[in-house]
Amino acid sequence: MKKIVLLTLFSAMVCSSLLASPLKGIRIIGNKRIESETVHSYIPIKVGDEFASGKMNETLKALFATGYFADVKVDREGDTLVVNIEENPIINRIAYEGNDKLKDDVIQQEIKLRAREVLTHSRIQEAQQRLLEIYRRMGRFGARVEPKIIKLPESRVDLVFEIDEGGVTYIRKIAFVGNKHFPSKKLEEQLNSKRTRWYRFFAVDDVYDPDRFIADQQALRKFYYDNGYPDFRIITSHAELSPDQKDFFLTFHVEEGERYEIGKIDITSKLPNVNTEELKKSLTFAEGDMFSGKEFERSILTMSNTIGMQGYAFVAIEPIVKKHPETKKADVTFEIKEGPRVYIEKIVFVGNDRTRDHVLRREMELHEGDAYNSEKLKMSERRLKDLGYFKTVTVDTEPGAAHDQARVIVKVEEQRTGEIGLAGGFSTLDGPLASVKLTERNFMGTGRTLFSDLSVAKKRQDFNVGVIEPYFLGRNMVGNMSVFGMRSGRSALYEQKAIGTNLGVGYRLSTFWSQSFNYKISHEKISHSRVVTSPYVLEQMGTSLTSAVTHSIAYDRRDSVRNPTTGYVANMSNTYAGLGGNVEYLRNSVGAGWFYPLMDEVVLNVNGEVGAMTKLRRKIRLADRFSLGLESFRGFEYGGLGPRDAATGDSLNGTRFWTSTTQVVFPLGLPTEFGIKGAVFTDLGSVWRVGESIPGTTVLDSSRARASVGCGISWDSPFGPISIDYARAVKREKYDRTQSVIFGFSSRF
Repeated sequence: MKKIVLLTLFSAMVCSSLLASPLKGIRIIGNKRIESETVHSYIPIKVGDEFASGKMNETLKALFATGYFADVKVDREGDTLVVNIEENPIINRIAYEGNDKLKDDVIQQEIKLRAREVLTHSRIQEAQQRLLEIYRRMGRFGARVEPKIIKLPESRVDLVFEIDEGGVTYIRKIAFVGNKHFPSKKLEEQLNSKRTRWYRFFAVDDVYDPDRFIADQQALRKFYYDNGYPDFRIITSHAELSPDQKDFFLTFHVEEGERYEIGKIDITSKLPNVNTEELKKSLTFAEGDMFSGKEFERSILTMSNTIGMQGYAFVAIEPIVKKHPETKKADVTFEIKEGPRVYIEKIVFVGNDRTRDHVLRREMELHEGDAYNSEKLKMSERRLKDLGYFKTVTVDTEPGAAHDQARVIVKVEEQRTGEIGLAGGFSTLDGPLASVKLTERNFMGTGRTLFSDLSVAKKRQDFNVGVIEPYFLGRNMVGNMSVFGMRSGRSALYEQKAIGTNLGVGYRLSTFWSQSFNYKISHEKISHSRVVTSPYVLEQMGTSLTSAVTHSIAYDRRDSVRNPTTGYVANMSNTYAGLGGNVEYLRNSVGAGWFYPLMDEVVLNVNGEVGAMTKLRRKIRLADRFSLGLESFRGFEYGGLGPRDAATGDSLNGTRFWTSTTQVVFPLGLPTEFGIKGAVFTDLGSVWRVGESIPGTTVLDSSRARASVGCGISWDSPFGPISIDYARAVKREKYDRTQSVIFGFSSRF
């Protein structure tokens, strides 16, 4: 027994002596492309080091970590370390089979594999998952990607991805649970995701996208918060894929909470010399208004700008909301205090391969060296999105070089900004029509808009070519220049031809005020179209040169310019013709519009306008006077109401007018995506006074009000706007001429 113990101890001592002995050599076996010296550089143990047992494991890990080897074996022969390696193959060629929806070059840009690179199993898996992710974002959740490796001589391989793209996975149903104050249809309208319908053949938002689904949840929260429900929350949200992987079912389980009104409003400030009473004037809401997060954001931005102009660069404004459930009122206190002293070190733009940096930079509310302001960054992101040049815009911040500095990273994804449109159709005013329109909204990445529009109709032909500069002279002003030509036979009395140019500039005076100036010079020719006509028509025949400047100012508080549902707008316009040329007049008009939601998707609209023209040194031509009828006063034909020659029956237009329209727009129960709405309306107004009378001519003229009532249907179709109105004149003069049906249509394809 003693002999066995002694032998064991002796063996252990010998092994320990061998393991602890210094390494005298390293031999590399199996390398074909990689030099032995390169392999040596990756091995942590060197010749002369003690041969500890842990070094062999370190060697294995180090060599595998390089990604160059498919297999590594480490062994010891006496004092020599033997490393037997099997090199990973080199990619000879990458091919794709079965891909129709994605082109080869698009896939190649997305995956990180390239020819003549080392191929590893992990890189194949990464490329496979990336391809599957791309197809999922296209709504093809049933897609399959199988990589195949074809071995070639000299450790080279061809890599082939066999792709089965599968079908598109559509959103079959969207359901809401727990909503009581808003119907599911209304909530569904707030989502970017849409359920599939037969008529959605032009859309892609009925295809499930996980990012869009996350954005939908945020859109719901914002909708409720802006509509008076600060306690709203989403309990759960699910996107379930059907067993056959063809359809998605979206479900939102919500808790709405109670609707609140604004109670007491207060502003407290820890900054000296800040007049809180003056700041209250800049608030965009008042006590008794509906609770709205959107109005909070507007007010905070306005107050930040006001305080900033007083020299306070570091301002933090926080709305403190105190809710009273028993009265359903929420008191709001804006706490103004000095924010952290952080400056913008640098603003970096990423993804704008075409659009120039200065186009994005001028939309930023902050610049390098400015004090950090989160509200201004939100506004900057909104302004960049409003440009329409980008699919997505994100504004993030990261720490700068110092503790009091921050870097702003603006990431954008560009989209096409050029448009070409061919249109054809029919309108009551001009008859059969066709048009060609070319527009580039971001010419050569400069932000300029170039446009050309040619329209040909039975009663009117015109063209317009021009450019719009959004930052004219490097300032926040919109400049425009265009050349136009027109030939009109809308009036049965005469034909009018004109060619000229327009120069204009517009700018914002404040958040809601805007102002513009426009100069027009045109050469016109008017010729009568029949032998027997009014002397008022004859006196304007021939050629003329019009040189006119127009000033406009507007105050706009509507929630949307295109489809307003609440708010109001007021505007005033003044035109002076007589800066040279032989046409002189002064034209003034004032108008206003008010929008009020009577109920869900039902909007009351009241519009009114009044205008007058003043004679200067020359008579006011018939072609320059105000004209009402058809689209401007439904129920009457073009120029159908107002002064008229008693002998010839010719319409003479007028130098005074007023109109008032009351209209209710409502849905017709069809899907919102159709864009079809109904309306009932009444038009009131009058146009009168031709100016200087012509001896021997009797003019039928009256300032008494005319009225019409009617109904209509409008369709904002994918091909262009279509509208049909039926109106009946219920109050008119005997000499007025009526027209009941007004039809307009244009088709873009």
